[in-house]
Amino acid sequence: MSIKFVFYIPEGLKDTDDVRKIDRFLDKIGSLYNIEVIKQVINSSEEEQIKSQFLWRLSVVKRIGIKQTLRTKSLYPQLVIFNGDAPLTFYPQSYGKEYISIEEFLEELLKKRIRCLHDEEEIKEIIMKVRK
Repeated sequence: MSIKFVFYIPEGLKDTDDVRKIDRFLDKIGSLYNIEVIKQVINSSEEEQIKSQFLWRLSVVKRIGIKQTLRTKSLYPQLVIFNGDAPLTFYPQSYGKEYISIEEFLEELLKKRIRCLHDEEEIKEIIMKVRK
């Protein structure tokens, strides 16, 4: 199976410094680990589709929170990691007071370490075996 990182960027946040920084990290990760990286700008209806197709199920099964605005429930940028067509996890992720941002995950991955609030060993094994 092939690993794929899909970076979903809400339209209103596509030109922010944070998104540009994550974009640079993803370029490095893609070449270092030979991982397909897809960057997709999404509108509000696509946000709902992503939540229902990937995030809600993972959130319940893995017990991790979805980062979204309190009032409108709009998404912040999301990085979804797939093994083939199956979503493995997403970032940012939270559980209680613990929180891992997309940037923290990618910084650690560049150091060949995995940060995850669930199934860390499984995800580490899957991602590390695709490395060049």
